[in-house]
Amino acid sequence: MVEEYSEKELNKILDKVYEWGVEFSKSKYFEELTEEQKRESESVVMFFTEYMYTHSGLPPEKWDSKELRECCMHTLPRKVTAQESFFKSVAPVLSAFFTFLAEKGLIRNAPVLAESVKEIDKQIVKNASKPENWGMAKTFAMAALKAGVDVTNEEEMQKFVEQYNRQLSKPKKGKESKHKRRRRTR
Repeated sequence: MVEEYSEKELNKILDKVYEWGVEFSKSKYFEELTEEQKRESESVVMFFTEYMYTHSGLPPEKWDSKELRECCMHTLPRKVTAQESFFKSVAPVLSAFFTFLAEKGLIRNAPVLAESVKEIDKQIVKNASKPENWGMAKTFAMAALKAGVDVTNEEEMQKFVEQYNRQLSKPKKGKESKHKRRRRTR
């Protein structure tokens, strides 16, 4: 994980990859994706790009198979709050995107990346579906979604936060504090 990264550099990278994504969306590789994968494609590419830089320090020209695997199998499932369709789209979208990048000569090892991501397709979905692989923020956001909260609505989220905090502060049944047990046994 990168200790420090440049926000300015990240924005330049994201802008460049976004432009590539616009071109990609007009390509035969994009057309071969399912409708669901097409809907998820921009998010998949942009999250991947952001985390490859912020967690591995790698701009697109330096993407490699080892860090791709780390990002797709661990970082995205830990960080990205999304439905299963997002994670099912990661490998097909990135593989198509890398194939497009290879054809355009935009990154030299794109064919290797396309194959690498195909190999871990099922593992990405599996890792993303297990709450033990989620980070704290994702765990909270997934609880909100499960409770039917519109996570984009600030007022609903505030109410959920208050309710969530009340639940956390309630003592669990059958578990008394040491202080209460000590007092009761005297």
